[in-house]
Amino acid sequence: MSNKPVKGIRIGNYRITPLGLAVLAVLLVALLAVIALAIFHPFGNQDVATPNVTQTTAPTEEVEATPTPAPTPEPTATPEPEPRSATIRSLGEIAIQQNLLRAAVSENTFNFDNMFSEISEVIGNADYTVADVEGTLGGSTEYSGSTRMITPPSLIGTLKNCGVDMLMLANDHALDGGFAELQATLQNCASEGMDYVGAATSAEERATPVIKDINGINVAFLAYTESLNGNEKNTDAAAIEYGVNLISKSNAKKDIENARAAGADVVVCYCSWGEMLNPNPTDTEKLIAQKLVEWGVDVIIGYNPHVVQPATWLESKDSEGNVHRTLLLGATGNMLSDQYGQYDNGVIFQFTIQETEYGHFAITDPTYIPTFVWRSETEDGKYDYRSLAVGQWLDTAPEGMAYADAARMRQVWADIQAVMGTEVAALSAD
Repeated sequence: MSNKPVKGIRIGNYRITPLGLAVLAVLLVALLAVIALAIFHPFGNQDVATPNVTQTTAPTEEVEATPTPAPTPEPTATPEPEPRSATIRSLGEIAIQQNLLRAAVSENTFNFDNMFSEISEVIGNADYTVADVEGTLGGSTEYSGSTRMITPPSLIGTLKNCGVDMLMLANDHALDGGFAELQATLQNCASEGMDYVGAATSAEERATPVIKDINGINVAFLAYTESLNGNEKNTDAAAIEYGVNLISKSNAKKDIENARAAGADVVVCYCSWGEMLNPNPTDTEKLIAQKLVEWGVDVIIGYNPHVVQPATWLESKDSEGNVHRTLLLGATGNMLSDQYGQYDNGVIFQFTIQETEYGHFAITDPTYIPTFVWRSETEDGKYDYRSLAVGQWLDTAPEGMAYADAARMRQVWADIQAVMGTEVAALSAD
């Protein structure tokens, strides 16, 4: 048996062979590697995804959210509407007498433009203007300017161009040309776009209130005549039934009530009454006026005397003691006529309808403009006529006016002021 020495390392009673040493070395290196990884690279060099963990919580009872109330908007103040107002002018009487007809003849027609050329701007300087033409303007019969007043219808267009809005047709000459001539007058007014009052084409029209919207104010117009110069005795029954408003055959109280029921804010009434050339109101005038006041008319304007009668205030009380005031002008005098001399004058009368509170109105600022009819002779033996607003010509008379006419015009200025006084209506130059 051979006794060769064994390779390896002896540790006590144990010998570790080279192979064992190799294995031991490998284990030792592996152990050191694990220790190093643990110390220096706990998660290695790879990215580690974070686990997708869904957190669940215990279900809770849904609580309905209480809505937060919206803030209350500040109320917007409604602006107060501007108070309404309207001015109404009424011209003096227009009586186209024979000399005026001759003066208006122009190439087989009649032209009245020159007669109003100096005053047209004054006439139209209002919200609404009313004129009275004595007689008819139908053009269906022979013209006349004497006892019968039948005027060419071209006058309607002249007045319309001057700013006249309405003709008052209930006057004592309304049937001078008969019922057919009066009906033709109404047709001519309609053709020219001219309003009218005091006459009608049918019973239905007669029963319908004449109400005009003037600056948003509903103004009712009424018109009556005290006389028809006896023509009512020799005319068609329809002429009195509805053709023209004869006051003795009319129910003014009902007319006023109907106007109010139809929405009238203000009622204005024109009356042809009184005595020719009488500056004082008659007892009949006073009676008619007082009844109209009691029935609720706000303004009364008189025609027919051809002279100026003063303005005044009339009052009445209702069953509750409320006072109703009515503005009255007894008569306007002449705007245009051939009554040369003492009766060559008149007034344009104006008043204002003023809203005092919503839906309530008062009659304010009565004003009058003195007028004068200047008549001058022409070379052909005729006359030339001009209606003038006197106040515009006090300092310098119109070119060509004779000294005597200028003096007369200034006398008219003083005379009308004496009649009208200062307590009710104010004087105006234009």
